[in-house]
Amino acid sequence: MLKLYFHPLSFPALMPIFTAEASGKPYEKIMVDIAAGAHKAPDYLKINPFGRIPAMSDGEFNLSESLAISRYIARDTSLYPNDAKAQGRIDQWADFSVHHIRINVGRIQFNRVVAPMMGSRVDESSIKLGLKLLGDNLPTIERRLSEFPFLCGDTMTMADISLLSALEPENMAKLDLSPFPELTAWLAARRSEAFYTNVHSHFGAEIGM
Repeated sequence: MLKLYFHPLSFPALMPIFTAEASGKPYEKIMVDIAAGAHKAPDYLKINPFGRIPAMSDGEFNLSESLAISRYIARDTSLYPNDAKAQGRIDQWADFSVHHIRINVGRIQFNRVVAPMMGSRVDESSIKLGLKLLGDNLPTIERRLSEFPFLCGDTMTMADISLLSALEPENMAKLDLSPFPELTAWLAARRSEAFYTNVHSHFGAEIGM
């Protein structure tokens, strides 16, 4: 059985978990206590040498990085079919969501949520940059979802899971997505599906947020 290592405030870790749920493959969630430094412990570093979340074990095979793990899980399913062109299109949108949406949501979430919890300095310039770059890139998603029900056409793929997980902290990070009605409707639809509700009711629910 797949073992997926996560932390409730790590939204990149949700991508492999949602992928496993949507694929129907059995898995076990294992929480890594970041506050206690478990992600830097020798046993964990054998699984993920980068000392980060997420990670995956499949028997003796270990893997890190959310995109790599999700592709491994989704391979040969409808989420990531065995077709070079289909995979290329999925990769295009999955990578876009990680590199242009998730990274900027992360800037905002860290400074509005995580830094205050840790007593760290809040970097307002990082929040400003994240908001600007989201404003530059979310219209691309909005246009795409005005044309198709899913990022790659008529069927949900790993690309959609990438976008969904990238935007998980929207409420916690106080993001205003109201200028993007197609996206907000799409998010509501995905969050009503079993692959989502089987994981949690909302981001942060596992720790009472």
